[in-house]
Amino acid sequence: MWTPHQQRGLCGRHFLAAGAVLLVVAQSIFSEGLLSFVSAPTGTHGLLARGTAVDSATARSVYWRWVEPTVPEELVESAKEEGFRLRPTYSHMKIGYVVSDKQKKTRVALIEYYLFNAKYGGWYKRSKKKHFHDEYELSKLGDVVLIAPYRKRSNMKWYRLIEVMRKNDAPEHV
Repeated sequence: MWTPHQQRGLCGRHFLAAGAVLLVVAQSIFSEGLLSFVSAPTGTHGLLARGTAVDSATARSVYWRWVEPTVPEELVESAKEEGFRLRPTYSHMKIGYVVSDKQKKTRVALIEYYLFNAKYGGWYKRSKKKHFHDEYELSKLGDVVLIAPYRKRSNMKWYRLIEVMRKNDAPEHV
């Protein structure tokens, strides 16, 4: 009958010996100049220690790699006159207006849409609030915005700003 005492394998001293051999090989490779090791600067991945966030431009640029590019207004206007869009169409993109801009780089848009009731043959209005990411804080309260789905950034935020379609000219508080 087999017992755990009869199992043969690497014990603690074998692991120590293997680690020492690996260390000697690594030292010889690096000392001869075959490979070089350069450590990354502290905070490049947004964390100094476990759970400690870094709020710096370098950390943000490394952690969030892609942001929707901004298009100059002259190009947008000339494209509109010629009858085509500069931006591509995104699946599940939504148009709404900003109802809150209190948070940093986060806005809340109210998306209104209509549904049809087949039984009564009438249309009725529904709305949803969507939180979206606005990296450069381009949108303000009351602006009409185009948003599209993106990777989930927080508990409630998985949309991003594509374009501010119309700026709000009216005063914020009437």
